[in-house]
Amino acid sequence: MSTQLQLRVRPRHAAAGALAIATTLSATALAVAATPDTSHVAPAGSVRPVASAPTAFAAARPTARIEDRRLRYGQSVVVRGRAAAAVGRTVALEYRRSGRRWHAIDRAHVRKNGRYELAAELRATGKVRVVAANVAVAAASGTQASRAHRVAVAGELAVKRSSHGAAAGGAVRVRGVLFPRGRGKRVTVEGRIGGHWRPVGHGVTRADGHFGARVVASRLGTTPLRVRSAATKSNIGTRAAAGSLQGFRASTASWYGIYGGPLACGGTLGYSQMGVANKSLPCGTKVTIRYNGRQVTVPVIDRGPYVGGREWDLTGATARALGFDGVGTIWTTV
Repeated sequence: MSTQLQLRVRPRHAAAGALAIATTLSATALAVAATPDTSHVAPAGSVRPVASAPTAFAAARPTARIEDRRLRYGQSVVVRGRAAAAVGRTVALEYRRSGRRWHAIDRAHVRKNGRYELAAELRATGKVRVVAANVAVAAASGTQASRAHRVAVAGELAVKRSSHGAAAGGAVRVRGVLFPRGRGKRVTVEGRIGGHWRPVGHGVTRADGHFGARVVASRLGTTPLRVRSAATKSNIGTRAAAGSLQGFRASTASWYGIYGGPLACGGTLGYSQMGVANKSLPCGTKVTIRYNGRQVTVPVIDRGPYVGGREWDLTGATARALGFDGVGTIWTTV
C-alpha cells in the first residue's frame, strides 16, 4: 500500500517541477524579448570612434613643400602644403637632427581651403615633416605625417672685410667667428691669384668660435681674400669675403709742384692733381702708396724722376695727403 502511494505521488512532483521549469523559461524569454538590443552601445566611460571626420583625417597625409632646402645659419625654413581632410584642425612642423628624435618647432591651423603655412628658424642640418597634431597616436605611428625632407643649414662666418697690408714676405692675421660656436672647426683663408681661389692660410676655432689665420704677403699688389669653413656633422660649409691683402715694397720718392706744366700722360699739372711720376709704368697704372700710417691710391700721370736713386715723384697734392715732405722711403704695391 505504501509502495503504490509513493508511485502515485512522484509523477505529481515531476509534473510540478516541469511546470516550474517551463514557467521560468517563459519568463526569461519574455525578459529577453523585452530588453532592447544594446550590442551597438559602447561600454560606460568609453568613446566610440566616429567613422566620418577622424577616419578621413587619418587617411589623408598632409602634403609639404619646402621653399628652400639650403639655408643660412639662423634662417627660417618655410613649409607650405595642403591638408584638405584637416580643415579647422592643427598641423605641426616637426624637426629631427641626425641621431635625435622628432620634435615640434611650429604649429598652424589649416585654413578653410585646406592649406597651411609653417615656419621656424633652423641652426643645424636635419629633416622636417608635417604631422596632424590633434591625434597623437596616429602622428606617432606616422600615418598622418608628410614625407620627410632634408634641409641643409650652412654655418655662418663673421669676418671683418678690411684691407690688410704687409711688406712682401711679411704676414698678417685674418680673424673672425664661426657659428655655431665650437672648438676645433677648420677654416681656410683663400686668395684670388691668377683668376683662381687658392689657399693662403688656415685656422682652427676656439670654444667660443673665434679663429685667427696667418696669411703671408707673398706677392706685391692687392689680393682679394675670403674665408671658407669646412662642413661638419651639424652644418654644411660656407664662405665669406674677408677684404684684401696688399703686399708692399720699400722705394725712394720725392715730390714736385711745377703747376701748369705739361704732363707726359696728357694734360697739365694742377695744384690738387693726385698722381705720381714713374719712368716705365704705363700711364694710368694704379699705385697704392703707404707712408707714415697714411695710404692713398693714385694713377701714374707723368714720367720721372730723373734723379739717381729715386723711383717716384709725387705730385704736391699726393705728398700733402700722405704728410710727405722732401725725399724719403715710401711703400708701394708695384
